[in-house]
Amino acid sequence: MQTKQTESGTQAIQRALSILNCFVRETDSLSLAKISKLVGIPYSTASRIVGILEQESFLIRDKHTKRYSLGRRIYVLGYCAKQSDFLRKVIYSYLQKLRDEFEETAVIYIREDNYRVCLEKVSAFHSFKFSPAIGSRYVLWAGAGGRGFLAYASPQEQDSFINDSRNLTTFTNTDKKSIMKELYNLCKNGYAYCVNEYQEGFSSISGPIIDGDNNLLCTIAVTGPTSRFTPSIINGLKTRIPEYCLEISSTFGWNAETNQTNCLFPSPSLDYIMQCLN
Repeated sequence: MQTKQTESGTQAIQRALSILNCFVRETDSLSLAKISKLVGIPYSTASRIVGILEQESFLIRDKHTKRYSLGRRIYVLGYCAKQSDFLRKVIYSYLQKLRDEFEETAVIYIREDNYRVCLEKVSAFHSFKFSPAIGSRYVLWAGAGGRGFLAYASPQEQDSFINDSRNLTTFTNTDKKSIMKELYNLCKNGYAYCVNEYQEGFSSISGPIIDGDNNLLCTIAVTGPTSRFTPSIINGLKTRIPEYCLEISSTFGWNAETNQTNCLFPSPSLDYIMQCLN
């Protein structure tokens, strides 16, 4: 019974994807009958699947012609894919320079729902190193790579994430006021520094990449064994990462000259962050 249900679910997914694939460049809209014929499924089955796709905004139905076309969700996904690819192209050379200068792994993180995800990495040459898998997910409330996302989250999200925080190691920071101070320092100085917070024995320094509308696109981070994070490495990263973040952000439209605050990267939640420090 379970096998039949699994096969039925897989078949439904395949049919839904086949329906979306009907909308090629030359085809702007299709009737339900035409979709049924192209995919080779009963009209009733096509109606049910198309209804779900419409409900989730993957398809949209014209009230007058009753024909279907691609919905806004498809365009959002396409935009995200294009943006992510451009992020890689722009930032990859900076990751290489960070790895070569500091001899540790450099990473790009993007946000997906309530997590940060490793989008790209340039691994250190050491045998003992931080080496995340592309696509691996991490919480936002712990580790330097998550601090930028936390700083640019709404006040409601910040409270929710911090309330959900827990000790991953003995060094994990779960105190709200202390975390808010770190977020303020990130906005002010352009970097976050965490020691042994996400994984015992590893430290990280990260910075935010911002676009022209003051939206956070991603964070870049350098992570390695705490034993190799010497004072010279730490001070070098605290200088280099904000420098690179400013350069990269300018590529995406961020103009530091329009910044009227004393912070390098003032997040939209800066007032709330400062309020929590009092």
